[in-house]
Amino acid sequence: MANKRVFMHSMRRVCHLGSMTNARVLDVGCGFGWQALAVSMIGGNRVVASDILPSMIEGTTECVRSLRAEGTYKFDVLPVQGDICRLDFPDDSFEAIYSFEAIEHVHDIDAMFENCVRMLAPGGTIILCNDCNFLHKRTRESVNETFEKRENSWEWCAYLKSIRPIEHANARPFAVIRKEIVRQANPSLNERDVEAIAWVAAGMLKPQIESLARSYKTGDVLPLRRSHDWCRDPITGEYAERLFDPYELASKFRRLGLSARVLHDFRRWPLCLANSIRIRALNNALFQIKPSFTVVATSARRRSKAKQRRARRLK
Repeated sequence: MANKRVFMHSMRRVCHLGSMTNARVLDVGCGFGWQALAVSMIGGNRVVASDILPSMIEGTTECVRSLRAEGTYKFDVLPVQGDICRLDFPDDSFEAIYSFEAIEHVHDIDAMFENCVRMLAPGGTIILCNDCNFLHKRTRESVNETFEKRENSWEWCAYLKSIRPIEHANARPFAVIRKEIVRQANPSLNERDVEAIAWVAAGMLKPQIESLARSYKTGDVLPLRRSHDWCRDPITGEYAERLFDPYELASKFRRLGLSARVLHDFRRWPLCLANSIRIRALNNALFQIKPSFTVVATSARRRSKAKQRRARRLK
């Protein structure tokens, strides 16, 4: 019951922040669709529930089908499988776009933001809710432990297969996959060089790793390893998990022409009074109490000139 209360509080808050009432809404990284269903029911919204994984969309579709057959709840949810970086809805399709605990898996945040801004209607709102907060010390430590497991542990891969057998059917340690790519790209390398290249290549995609391996000669200086976003499948580009600075995410939206702010996610009195504080030093201290954050980005009520030009080209 407590978890249900927390969930419903979060969904009502998302609807409030996004002015989601009878709106066209896009759910990014919907998982099995529970958030999309809640957002549709709470505000009478028409929700497109998107996820890159077919297994997630199959689950959402089955959930929607079962609830419709039951006939108890009123909702409007359309499951759509696709990559948010390339999801091909027309410009200005949605009055609100939100993502709940999902952006850490997106393979290209910049491409996602650009596509979401393109699909957002004038005056619309984008909401990102997440707890992978780089500013929270314990979260950093915990995520790095998970990184190491996904990077090197066959036991962890077996665990992933046990909890999500379809999604992780072929799970292998990322380090093992990168070593195979390096060996295939340059069979002449000795094992020490293979290890070194595979280590610095954490976070790179297969073509980048192949290019590095082919050009490498023993004794060459290797590039620096990525710091916060290196736990990544080199084949699919998907991140196992990722850490974010909430203020950097807000800055990305501002560069795309939206106004953006960072909010805390405290539920209890009196900390909930601090949810909208904008003093950076105080915010950093508050993020040591709870890592959860929300980035709210709002577009102007008029189309930008770039959107106007794009719309004219499409006519």
